[in-house]
Amino acid sequence: MGNSLTAAGLLIHQRVAPSGDLLGYQVALPDDRNQVGEPVYYAGSTLAYDLSLPKIRERWITSQPEPGGHATTGARWPGPAGARRRAATAMWQALLVIDHGIDEQIAARITGAGEVLDALATTSAAPTRSELRQAAFLFERPTRSHTQAAHGHDQALRQTARDLVRNGPALGNGEDAATTAMVIDMAFFLVTAAVHWHARKNHAQQAAAAHQSAQHLRTAYRAAAQHPMAVLHQRGQGLTQPRLQRQTAHLRAGVPELAEQILAEPGWHALAAALADAEAAGHPTRHAARRRQQTPADASRRRELDTADSVSDVLVWRLRRTADLPADTQLTPIAASATPGPHSRTTRPVTDRSGADQRRRAR
Repeated sequence: MGNSLTAAGLLIHQRVAPSGDLLGYQVALPDDRNQVGEPVYYAGSTLAYDLSLPKIRERWITSQPEPGGHATTGARWPGPAGARRRAATAMWQALLVIDHGIDEQIAARITGAGEVLDALATTSAAPTRSELRQAAFLFERPTRSHTQAAHGHDQALRQTARDLVRNGPALGNGEDAATTAMVIDMAFFLVTAAVHWHARKNHAQQAAAAHQSAQHLRTAYRAAAQHPMAVLHQRGQGLTQPRLQRQTAHLRAGVPELAEQILAEPGWHALAAALADAEAAGHPTRHAARRRQQTPADASRRRELDTADSVSDVLVWRLRRTADLPADTQLTPIAASATPGPHSRTTRPVTDRSGADQRRRAR
């Protein structure tokens, strides 16, 4: 711990027992000095309730990386992009617990979510960094409540946070940028779930802070998603009429209760293009939209769709993640089936061949 704090530029004063065991620690900023020029030290417990040495030791013990964990999965999407995909999945699983778990498990997931937000803020590119930092800062308050967190239950999210940091900063374009939109989309709904839980528990300050955090995540999402969704929208508008009608039929069959709302949204063409990508990659699109609804966490699904600015956006990112499609909407599913480099630019744009197929049949 001392080496990490020193590397971060902090001064450390450790309290050590005669046996050599560490009893406590204090930290100071190099330029924070008293009237006689001495550093002003603060004990970890005075900075935050969970920064005391016993609390830190408890978290180390209960959140060691699992053998063969996240670092060995998702080889298809290496680097920051893969870490963001795994983070989105971990947050979805945490969202289910917040809706259906016991309070101690829920508090643990909310605490873990705070660490994921910190890691995202640290590793994201300039277009989203400021808003993510504000979101992470505000969400520190909701991670604290009178409910004792069962720290063993936040292991997956803590490991996800380490995974994000270990894989380094994301670029502001390509797959890195698009998966940043994907993970912020999920983070928004996880934080919104925390708002509802704190409100149910009458934690007014935590609920208010989580709500403010969600608004910064909403702004960050818009910045991250602007380019990939614009590309997808343009491609959807370029679909041939028969192909667009086919995707419309798949939508109505898959989610009949939402279909007319989605078809009226500006984002419908982006979702149609995502469905076409899934079809090109060999996924049966007549089931793709329905799969997004088949979950035991119906409350989570309803809250997401009620809270979202665009239901189409929500379904686009879920589809691209669960169908393992590139988040960068300019890449083809076929090109992505090879193992790309973390910032590969060798793949080609998706094109709609339906018109060419029709002309060949006419001849």
